[in-house]
Parts: sequence; structure tokens; C-alpha cells
Amino acid sequence: MAGAGYKLFNTGDVLTAAQVNTYLQEQVVMVFANATARTTALSGVLAEGMMSYLQDTNAVEVYDGTAWVSIGSSGDITGVTAGTGISGGGTSGTVTITNSMATEITAAGAIIVGTGSGTFDNLPIGTTGQVLTADTTVSPYKVKWATASGSSGPAFEVRRNGNQTLTAATQTKIQFNQEDYDTDNCFDSTTNYRFTPNKAGYYQLNITFVGENSGGSLRIIGSIYKNGSVYSRLVDVTPSTSNFQNTAASLIYFNGSSDYVEGYISVTGTTPIIPDNGTGLEAVFSGVWIRS
Repeated sequence: MAGAGYKLFNTGDVLTAAQVNTYLQEQVVMVFANATARTTALSGVLAEGMMSYLQDTNAVEVYDGTAWVSIGSSGDITGVTAGTGISGGGTSGTVTITNSMATEITAAGAIIVGTGSGTFDNLPIGTTGQVLTADTTVSPYKVKWATASGSSGPAFEVRRNGNQTLTAATQTKIQFNQEDYDTDNCFDSTTNYRFTPNKAGYYQLNITFVGENSGGSLRIIGSIYKNGSVYSRLVDVTPSTSNFQNTAASLIYFNGSSDYVEGYISVTGTTPIIPDNGTGLEAVFSGVWIRS
């Protein structure tokens, strides 16, 4: 019967049917209660290739000539544990692990950003034209999608619609009250008649000065004011007996995001005005952001 262990046959012994059944048929793999019983039973007859089954550990082992080696065991790995950035795992059967960073992404174009030591989150895609920018004030990502620096800025063109009466030989703000375009709503054409950009940088300004009087010598002095003071006197037209003059000028200057600029004009003569005669010779003021 199985479990009978090992029997040493001597010359002249009679091999009975029971012995064949027990030691040959039933014990091709010898069965022992434990390793100690096996060692005792096989002492002196141990040979390479012998196989045994240990009842206490349910292990099948083979003798390799030096030691008993387990066969058909679970091996050295007893479990798979999910670490940082993965999930799943297990200790038996088929084990599945999942890349947690991949499952964190919920839409096309989203990216994974670190939020701390061993932590991360999904940052959704920005809008067309935006770039990923470092910003340490944004918690917890420290990065954000933003409009590329240096890509664009405000632009405007305004004009004087209707005559504007002036005090002779006095610098007076031109009331540009009609907008042709104002991309970023930076020009006030109803109250202060000034350009206050929402983005600091270098700007090109273009202005057409138009003056008219009803008598006497006509002289035009045109200026750009910045933050309420003269920034640049662009035009100083030589006095003329003509009662109508116009001229244009431009400049490039640096403007902070809270600075503002205005167009001023001084016209000499009798009852001077900034005319709008409907022929396209009205005063015009325009500007565009160039670069930061």
C-alpha cells in the first residue's frame, strides 16, 4: 500500500504479489510522512533520481545526487504587489497589473503631471495655440496651459467722427470716438479716449493730425501723451496761411500693462477745430503690439 516506504530485497527473497503492489506499483513515487522519515528509510540506499512525496508539506521532490529538490512547486514568487504608478496584483492564479497613469488619462491630449512625491494627476488639454508653461503659483501642478509668450497682443484703430472744437494754441486731447477695430477692448472711445493695453511690450503707434481754422496763421503741434504727460512731440508743422493742414507720424515705444497713451493736438488761428469733412481726412489713431 502507498506509504509503506522502502524495502531492501536480499538475494533469495521471494517477491510476493503484495510486495509488487506495495513497493513497485503503488510506490513509483515513494510516500513519506515527512523529510525525517524519508531520511531514516532511505539511509544507505539514497540514489540520484529517487522521487518522494511528503505528506506534511504536500511536496513532490527528486533527489539530484546531492539534495532533495522540490518539483512542481509555486517557485520563489509568492505574490505580486502593486507599487507606485500601478494597481492590481495578487498571490495566486492569473495576476493582472494595470498602469495607473494610463487609466488616469480620460480624454485625448491630456497629460500626466506630478503633484508631489510619488503622486500624479490628469491635466486636461489646453486650447488651440496654448503652450505648457511653468507656474509655481498653480497648485498642485506647478504648470499650466497658457497663450505663448510673444505670440500676439492687442491692436486698434480709431478715428475722430465729427468736428472737435479746440481752444487756440492749447494742447487738447483728441477725442477719438469711432473704433474701426479694437481686438482686446483696450481703447476707451467714449470717456477717456485712451489706449490702455492689457499686455506689456513694445508697440508701434500711428497717428494722423488734422487741423483747421477760419482765419489767421495755422500751426499744428501734435504729441503723444503717456500716463498724462508728454511722451513725444511728433508733429510741429510750420505756420501757414492755409486754413487746413494734415500730417501723420509714428513711433515705437514700450508700454506696461497699466500704462496708457493718448493723442493731443494744438492748433493756432481763429476758431480752430479737428475737422471731419467726410473725405477720409479725419484724425486717425492706431497701434499694434510688436513684441514683449
